[in-house]
Amino acid sequence: MILSERDILYDFIKFHNINEQLLIDELMEYSSISYLKKGDYLIKENSYIKLLKIVIKGRVRVYQENEDKEILIYYLETMETCTLSLSACFGNCKSNVNAVAETDATILNIPVHKVNGWSFEYKSWHNFTIDTFRHSYSELIFNYSKLAFDPLRERLLDYLIKNSDQNIVQLSHAQLARELGTTREVVSRLLKKIELEKKIVLGQKTIKILT
Repeated sequence: MILSERDILYDFIKFHNINEQLLIDELMEYSSISYLKKGDYLIKENSYIKLLKIVIKGRVRVYQENEDKEILIYYLETMETCTLSLSACFGNCKSNVNAVAETDATILNIPVHKVNGWSFEYKSWHNFTIDTFRHSYSELIFNYSKLAFDPLRERLLDYLIKNSDQNIVQLSHAQLARELGTTREVVSRLLKKIELEKKIVLGQKTIKILT
């Protein structure tokens, strides 16, 4: 079933318990829906934030890029938005992260000039803002802890398990290296060792997890 833009917006309103009629009316008037294909950018680093983008359906990867490495910040899932973009709504700021669709995604777009006042005018939007900051902060601390304290081998295995589809991961060694913030050579060596332990089978841009 294909949902209309109105139905999509009502799903968001219901999910986040938005109950002020004036806010609902404003959402109906000013918001829009867009659709991303896998690999499309939701946000680009150093671009000004003009629209608050909320993931209605799909998965989006938020990361920072430094030379040839990418550092994962967190993932956006259903009904979530990027905290760093939300904070940029309160000033004419540039984004300091990239956000790319990991899957096809449905996005709710709200002009930032409307978002600025809603947190002060409407309790339900204030709650949405606070909940977003809390959740993203927890995700950030979790990912930082794994980066700081977990051995790379364990992070690699954990990533493969979490991102497999029927025990198959379709990523190149270079893509895995970017995900984990390391080099392709390091990832390739680790994967070879894990394969010798008979925990995975390496293919051409595929990795099979053995159970």
